[in-house]
Amino acid sequence: MMSRLASKYPFKRLVEGLKEQGKTVAVVESCCGGLINASIMAIPGSSQVFYGGSVAYNTKQAQKFLMNDSELHSKLLQRPPPAAGESEASNYIQSKFHWTAETAKAFCEQNNVDYAIAEGGASGPTFRPEDLDKGFSVIAIAGKGKDGKAEILAQDLIRSPHANRQENMKLFADAAATLAADTIGIPAAVDDSDSSDQAMVEPSIPSLDRATPLRTDAAALEQLEAREDAKLVVIRNSNDCLFSADTQLAQIRNSEQLQELPKTFLGLETDSGIPIFGIEVNEESEALLDLDSENNGCYFDNTRTHAPLLSPEDYELALYATAQSQWKRTHKFCNICGGETHLIQGGTAMKCGGCGALSWPRQDPSIIVLITNRDGDKALLARSPRHPDKVHTAIAGFVEAGETFEMAVMREAYEETGIRVDPDSIEYLSSQPWPFPRSSMIGFRATANDTLPLNIDTDELVSAFWFEKDSVMAASQIPGAVMKHEIADQALKENPSLDLLIPPTGVLARSLIDDWLEDP
Repeated sequence: MMSRLASKYPFKRLVEGLKEQGKTVAVVESCCGGLINASIMAIPGSSQVFYGGSVAYNTKQAQKFLMNDSELHSKLLQRPPPAAGESEASNYIQSKFHWTAETAKAFCEQNNVDYAIAEGGASGPTFRPEDLDKGFSVIAIAGKGKDGKAEILAQDLIRSPHANRQENMKLFADAAATLAADTIGIPAAVDDSDSSDQAMVEPSIPSLDRATPLRTDAAALEQLEAREDAKLVVIRNSNDCLFSADTQLAQIRNSEQLQELPKTFLGLETDSGIPIFGIEVNEESEALLDLDSENNGCYFDNTRTHAPLLSPEDYELALYATAQSQWKRTHKFCNICGGETHLIQGGTAMKCGGCGALSWPRQDPSIIVLITNRDGDKALLARSPRHPDKVHTAIAGFVEAGETFEMAVMREAYEETGIRVDPDSIEYLSSQPWPFPRSSMIGFRATANDTLPLNIDTDELVSAFWFEKDSVMAASQIPGAVMKHEIADQALKENPSLDLLIPPTGVLARSLIDDWLEDP
């Protein structure tokens, strides 16, 4: 599976570059065991540039896998003896330069492609000859010259510091894709987050320092709470956040009337060191906020539908405070003995008054997957009964006990739509906290056969369709909190030709969709 072995970026770069140039490629590999072929095929649209390849693992027995070319097979079996003073290992490595050069040229010419990649070496954990103890691979790139004959354009030796077969297969496959792209002249996207060979950049520093060591320092927390510049993020009934504008989270000052409300220590602003606390109100205590004068202009709105419009920094705070509030609301009693719990460590943990057991906020893993067809020009999107009219999004569901994330992707897709995703296409992209009530969303991409009929679980979904990329692109131009019914209704009224609406930027479902829309 590419998500476990080969990196996405080198192969995405190679395939997209070949598509842009209108060129084709074939692959023959040895110790990578088919990973180069599979990783190219996993990139949407690769069928335009990749016609196929072969794996020749045991050269003596592999004539049929080498285009059944007896002349080529005979050449590959000719290995000169070691020169004077040359070790068996060195001689074996040199033989792979001959092997990859001959196979790359043959595959390029006989398959009538513009380029061919050949890979040969040893990945471990056992080696022959015996004086070889670490993995290596020789990679050759062949291309057609002006006379139509194939010639070697580049060749490189990749040495591994270990004998871990799985890691070496990934290392050599990535190196093959990178060498091919470099040789063909495909520019590298240095800002691509999945690039393993991009220039080193300074890591970004989170704007919120959660300052976990301070949670157990009661004296320090008391001083932080008493600071005049301390900021408060306000949650109402565990569902609503206090906003100062549509795209700005309110962070109000502590005041005398708010002193008695319990506070949760969220952390410190990284740059300024200003402490930030979360507080919770209901309809009765809401009046303490004094929204008519001191905090005039602030208002409550639903965190789930409105918070995605916030900046990433404010969004993190809103979800963090909401998660804490949801947890306190549902964990007032010990799950071991049933005793009443009380907050400790700045409101970030609970202790049972009976048995003394400690507990912390939990997150339940959930998968969300954008399924596209194998050509990459359609996406399977579904509408939940709670969504506004025409709002469709990616398939999602909880990970069950004893289940991997990948298994959950396959199960949820089949249970909700009747579609079997291609197992080897499942690729992790990103994650997001989703405290409604306590999920952690794990985001994936996958492909499936779009010619098979859908079988919708009507208890979970209202509808599901394969949408063309142009239709989804049009929906992506609609701004605002479209998960709200009134916003969605207005958007459809102003844009009656839309086939669908999609979630707003800021949520993981939209990130998955946008990632696909950016594919050529």
